[in-house]
Amino acid sequence: MRYIFICLGLLVLVSCEKDSNMSTNTQEHSPVVAQVGDRQIYESDIDFEIMSLPQSMRYMMQDAGARAQVLDVMIKQEVVAQKAKEMGLHYDPLVAYRMRKAEDEVLIQAIHDWQRQGFKQVSDDDLRAYYQAHKQDFVIPKQIHARHILVADKQTALELLKQLRANPQSFAALAAQFSIDDSTKGRGGDLNWFAPGDMVQAFDKVVFTLNKENPLSQPIQTKFGWHIVEWLGEKEAQTPTFEDVKEEIQSILEKEKIQAWISSLLQDADIEVFKAEYMQ
Repeated sequence: MRYIFICLGLLVLVSCEKDSNMSTNTQEHSPVVAQVGDRQIYESDIDFEIMSLPQSMRYMMQDAGARAQVLDVMIKQEVVAQKAKEMGLHYDPLVAYRMRKAEDEVLIQAIHDWQRQGFKQVSDDDLRAYYQAHKQDFVIPKQIHARHILVADKQTALELLKQLRANPQSFAALAAQFSIDDSTKGRGGDLNWFAPGDMVQAFDKVVFTLNKENPLSQPIQTKFGWHIVEWLGEKEAQTPTFEDVKEEIQSILEKEKIQAWISSLLQDADIEVFKAEYMQ
């Protein structure tokens, strides 16, 4: 029940930045359930509000008590929105821009949904053909697992390296005590898994030469300071199966169709850019 109130509370907050027209249709077939000033709230408006919540909240559609809570939130939204208009806030240029942008975003999402419904279903053969042609794009590169101690100067790094060679088990404790990397020192300097290119070049150049037989690095200087790195493990590059990436390919092909359609709209649109510096 607490989760319901959190979601409903979010609806109140979000409504402060958007026009709160409950419906622009007459909705002859939906009964009026409340009126705030000259605005009527319809039964179907409650349905629409619940439909905008996460899927896990859709059970509220059949729950009379939950529907009453939603209506209470909608009434509060409308009262606040009407007060904002009474104050003339909708004439503020930034507010007016945000209202136009919110309307545009809703319309764009609606037309994307409409366009997807009109797409011919992509066949498994098409999906497999894309997979074969772009298999390299899905390769998960080699990764290593490492941890580090970051300090401000080389001398400190060399002293820590000496201690680590004498007692390799002390790495986490030394990281917690001496590392200036606040984001990792609390977990013993653990950097988790990362691939080539994820870290700065000077760091990458050294750490990907480490291995089980040679797990500790010499001090590495980067723009952040001096690092002592310990190699913890390695994963070889992997190529996922077609089934692993089938849904991702479906999404890619849908996006390509939408982009092609948008490009055709741009070609037919009447567009003028008046300042040369904004022309592309």
